[in-house]
Amino acid sequence: MKKVLATILIFSITFVLFIPNNIVSAAKPHTVNTKIHTYKGQKYVQITGGNQQVKDKINKVLKIYAVKASQENVELKKQQNYFYRQTTSETKFNNNQRLSVVFKDYYYKGGVHGYEEATTYNFDLKTGSQLFLNNVAKTNQQSVNLFDGIESGLRVKKEVFDDKIRNFPLSKKSSFYYYNDGIVIIFDPYQVGPYVAGFIEVKVPYTRIQSNNTLPFLDLTKDSVKYLKQGKLPGFKEISFGKTIKQVSDALNSKVRESYYESGGLFWIFEGWNYASFNFSEESGRLAYVYLSARAFPMKGFDDIEKILGKGTRFESTEYEGEFVLTYQFDNVYLEFTSESPKESVNAIKISKR
Repeated sequence: MKKVLATILIFSITFVLFIPNNIVSAAKPHTVNTKIHTYKGQKYVQITGGNQQVKDKINKVLKIYAVKASQENVELKKQQNYFYRQTTSETKFNNNQRLSVVFKDYYYKGGVHGYEEATTYNFDLKTGSQLFLNNVAKTNQQSVNLFDGIESGLRVKKEVFDDKIRNFPLSKKSSFYYYNDGIVIIFDPYQVGPYVAGFIEVKVPYTRIQSNNTLPFLDLTKDSVKYLKQGKLPGFKEISFGKTIKQVSDALNSKVRESYYESGGLFWIFEGWNYASFNFSEESGRLAYVYLSARAFPMKGFDDIEKILGKGTRFESTEYEGEFVLTYQFDNVYLEFTSESPKESVNAIKISKR
């Protein structure tokens, strides 16, 4: 028995000694560390450790940011010697799988005070690829959950403007960083609160983003066209054009909260449905128009919509300055998406049947 055990022990030691180095190293995760560097007065993060190609890829991106900041600072001083741009940087998250770096820029171009902006870089430390909000909220449902989570976070912050609690900027390029249980959204001064409030941050846990939301949303997919042609609203079960106000109320399991006039028509808002308003024809009393806020279809721009529905018609609004429109017609059903820029997220949607 002792001879058998001795033989097994010798074999085990020999096997370990002759394991290829690449297998041994693969079993141990590479440790990535970060350090602050300075380029002509502008701070930026650089990483050490990990895969060499990944390290070089990330470090190049981060240094370029500081170089561009320095160049802009020089140009500002050419305009007035007291104008400037100052960049700081810090590592917000690093778990050897994902890395979050936040740059904060202070610009001064005269006046009582300057203004500040945050720019975030999130990386996959296995590939060096940048990660954006659509890598966190990957489905329409998760995007809506993220929107709702941000709204809930803003609602409890006293410094947030009332009209920004449900109307805040959100796109896949919005600033955020990771923490162990989710992400943190960063809003610049003035975006959702006064300058004195500084940067306003909202935590949204993964559990919130990945939850099953019960409130409907505009769930546009490549199959949506056939539903729209039937007068149905994708994602809104049992709601379709031609329904009476009572039928819509029953479908929403809600009663009318308030009404308002817009564009010559009366629109109704139901309790618990702040992001949607419904217009019923004065002649027939049946559903004719639906207005939806960004909450119903968040983080989507014109390009995203055209990938789903195909090429639409784009133009700049003649009614509202600085508003851009993307429209579709599917038989007698019309979709109209509006945004402040063709490159920014949609801020309102109108669906009508004529």
